[in-house]
Amino acid sequence: MGIKIEKGGKFFIVLIALALISYGLWKYGVLDQVMNLVAPSKKPAGEVTQDDFFSPNSSPSTPDDPDLSEAAPVANLPEGSEEGLKRPIRVAIVTWGGYAGGIMANNGFAPNKDCLFYRDYGIQVELLVIDDFVQSREAFKAGGNADGVDIMWSTVDAYALEYPSLSNLKPVAIMQYDWSRGGDAIAVAQGIESVIDLKGKQIAVAEATPSHYFALYVLTQGGLTNRDVQWVFTNSAVDAANTFKAGHVDACVSWSPDVYMAAKERPGAKILTSTREATHLIADIFVARGDFVRDYPQEAAAFVTGWLKGVDMVEKNSQQACRLMADNFAGIGLEDAEGMLDDVKLPDYWENREFFEMDVDIPVGFEDVFKSASGLWRKIGLTSKIAQAYQAKDTRFLSVIESRFPKKVVEKQEFDFKKSPDPKKTSILTKRVSIYFAIGSDQLDENAKYGLEQIAELASTFGSAYMRVAGNTDNTGSYQKNVQLSKRRAQAVSNYLVEQYGFDSKKFAVVGNGPDKPIADNNTEQGRAKNRRTDFEVIPK
Repeated sequence: MGIKIEKGGKFFIVLIALALISYGLWKYGVLDQVMNLVAPSKKPAGEVTQDDFFSPNSSPSTPDDPDLSEAAPVANLPEGSEEGLKRPIRVAIVTWGGYAGGIMANNGFAPNKDCLFYRDYGIQVELLVIDDFVQSREAFKAGGNADGVDIMWSTVDAYALEYPSLSNLKPVAIMQYDWSRGGDAIAVAQGIESVIDLKGKQIAVAEATPSHYFALYVLTQGGLTNRDVQWVFTNSAVDAANTFKAGHVDACVSWSPDVYMAAKERPGAKILTSTREATHLIADIFVARGDFVRDYPQEAAAFVTGWLKGVDMVEKNSQQACRLMADNFAGIGLEDAEGMLDDVKLPDYWENREFFEMDVDIPVGFEDVFKSASGLWRKIGLTSKIAQAYQAKDTRFLSVIESRFPKKVVEKQEFDFKKSPDPKKTSILTKRVSIYFAIGSDQLDENAKYGLEQIAELASTFGSAYMRVAGNTDNTGSYQKNVQLSKRRAQAVSNYLVEQYGFDSKKFAVVGNGPDKPIADNNTEQGRAKNRRTDFEVIPK
């Protein structure tokens, strides 16, 4: 016998159902993500400038986390669950060469006992290729105990955007597994030679992705803002490349291999720049669920250890790593795998410590990227919240495994500059900075040195590129003396960057323009002040 429900009762049941659905969407962060996606259409994007990257004003300052400030011995990690993890650690990855270290350590993707992870550390690992972003995040929200994943891939810039919607899971970055080294690039149409030529042009890019972050960085460092170009937002990086290849836009920012094929197949097009030059911008990281690192801290430490031991294995036998990638990634041949590995830099244990600034400050590390990305995503309306970098990481696992890796000093001069750059070569971009000197002097004072921090960040970010340091003056006084003084000042700047930050001296070409390249009217004091500047130009090898 059925039960008849009156119209009012049906309406009440519908209300309850809607309320339960809304609660579920709120609880699992879906509403936050939806609001983030629709926000740009409701609120005009703020103006993003070069000051939004890696500067003290890029986002609110964050306190030091006392729990992570000191390394602890292995025995001091909490024991976690008494029973331990009785299943493989489940890790979401994508089709990308940056996972070579873990693939080597695991001898493939499937959990097994014939691998370094199990033989040396007693854990099994399952690498799950989830190329679809939404599916990977749903798996992370479900968790490894519910056929989801314990650990997911991300980039620092994207993690800063999605952290607020995942904060109920208390996610933490536990390791960097690669730097993009050519995997992200900007393709441009014929006639575009530098960043400044992009003013007013249409750029295709997938919004709120590492490609978008890369584009914003390059534009702002070249003197433009996000409002100086016409954005054409696409559903994916592949769509952005195809839009450019079809001739519908002037430029695109996309991923390898699609962006390179698009540039090759469109007549007259070329790659303006890529992460092969901007070597320290797109950092790939592993993010673990808070309950996983809480319940299984020993297993988390073993995972980080095994993965980084795998990086050392790749260093010794890259061909084996490529064979494993070709055997496990669908549709990837050996030549493809070699190209994928060539597009990334796999940081080892000590480079991970450096990236998380556990021992020393560096110009561009985890917190620098996270804080600047968090601030600029909010500025352009993609989120209303600011995430705190210190809450979004957990370096305990790197700390406690230090004894398992032979001591190593991270090489300051990673890139080989065999000769000085061609002073006349066209630059990718020019960043203008006022470096103040006393009248007639070429000595840097403390204020000038403070201003050079942002140049050290630019030089670090474009790690493999040359830089031209060009001194400029106003037209007051002797022409010849101004030329000589401007070159001495440029040389003083170059010397300081080399001595203070460890750059190769051959990375810099020093030029003294004197008053020959004014950017303002020398007939006014305000104009003369603008002309007394130093230009920093990024030059590809």
